[in-house]
Amino acid sequence: MIRNGLPNLVPTRTPESLRQPDALGTGGITLIDPDLKFPEIHQYALSFQREVFKDTVVEVNYIGKHGTNLFGGYDANQANLLATDSRCGSQTFLEAFQLAQNPANTSICLIGFLTGGANTAANTAAFRTQFSTQLAQNSVAAAAAALSGRSGVAGSTSPSLTANGFSPFLFQKYPQYTGALNVLDSNDVSRYNGLEFILKRRFSRGLGFQVGYTFSKSNDTRSFDPTFSTVSRGALQSASSTPFDINNRRLNYAPSDFDRRHVLQATYVYELPFGRSRMFASDIPKALDYVIGGWQIAGNLLWSSGRPFTVYSGANSFSNVVQSTADCNGCNRHLGRLVQENGTNYFFSAEQRALFSLPAVGSNGNTGRNFFIAPRYFQTDVSISKKFKLTERFNFDLRLDATNVTNNPSFDNPTATFTSTTFGRIRDSVTSDARRMQVSLRLNF
Repeated sequence: MIRNGLPNLVPTRTPESLRQPDALGTGGITLIDPDLKFPEIHQYALSFQREVFKDTVVEVNYIGKHGTNLFGGYDANQANLLATDSRCGSQTFLEAFQLAQNPANTSICLIGFLTGGANTAANTAAFRTQFSTQLAQNSVAAAAAALSGRSGVAGSTSPSLTANGFSPFLFQKYPQYTGALNVLDSNDVSRYNGLEFILKRRFSRGLGFQVGYTFSKSNDTRSFDPTFSTVSRGALQSASSTPFDINNRRLNYAPSDFDRRHVLQATYVYELPFGRSRMFASDIPKALDYVIGGWQIAGNLLWSSGRPFTVYSGANSFSNVVQSTADCNGCNRHLGRLVQENGTNYFFSAEQRALFSLPAVGSNGNTGRNFFIAPRYFQTDVSISKKFKLTERFNFDLRLDATNVTNNPSFDNPTATFTSTTFGRIRDSVTSDARRMQVSLRLNF
């Protein structure tokens, strides 16, 4: 150190200079609500237990949970469908869009100014050409978002909202961001109520089991942590947790994505009562006991009702962020069951699929979030084993394990976009394993 000179004992000033903030991007941004709160979870439970027979107990449990201030997220750049302009009086964009859906209306004031800066039939016709898909699908929110985020449309004579005399804030609060303005906040809620019935027997005299049935209901406004997917969009199942309307978050309050109303579970172990020191054939020869004695059967069973899912309309008639839910004429949440059409599995029959339709312009569908219930789940596994004693120190186990012994398929959610050509189709998507059998031999010493 001396050869290289004395070390500098004066510490470097920190910071050496003020750091300049990074340039702000305009494509999209994620922010945290300055009023973010810590989540609050309130839990309560009541349990009753009683022995009804020797080694056999009955339990009844109630479990409740209520969550508030839960983390959530939304896109603050939701399109304003009620935008107006003084040149067209009180006519809103929603009203103008509805007029544009009727070809008899050749000149629509707000449409004309938005498209080409003047209330002319040519500009209205240009709007119909550019937004033909949105007009056919009632996607007024998609059209509003497109007008706010583009420089012009085909047939227009002016390049943008401001060039046509409109405020840049006509449709969106933050037009400087062409992408999403995601805000993480703490305004989501959840509620769970469950009732459990359990019958269990401690293993004794060759038998042990536990059977449980749960009747429960889980509701929330969001079913996933926004840390991993801030604002899910489009028609994904997780997108139903994104607010349909940021001004009315209660529209999303519905059964949770993971809600299963009924669940039945059972496990058991049973030693067959044959062979030496058993109830039957206890005095058989040792050689015969090797064949019929010492067998054990064990297994488990799980049956549950299906998870809820959302049927989307394939259109943005209400929100430019999340697709609107579909309308369904006379439908209830138990509509649908597994049917086959031309060798293909469907959850909704052809007659049921015909009940669905697009929601009205500017509204969400009457089915709402997680309105329907997917196919139920069932699986049972069985194990048969026998212990062979060789000496005091050595024995071996012969075992046969079978998973999903009935080879029962449990299907996943169907295609849930109403306008899709595969709407209602389940295909071969299953959530259960195929039947598998395994034979094993284990030496113990």
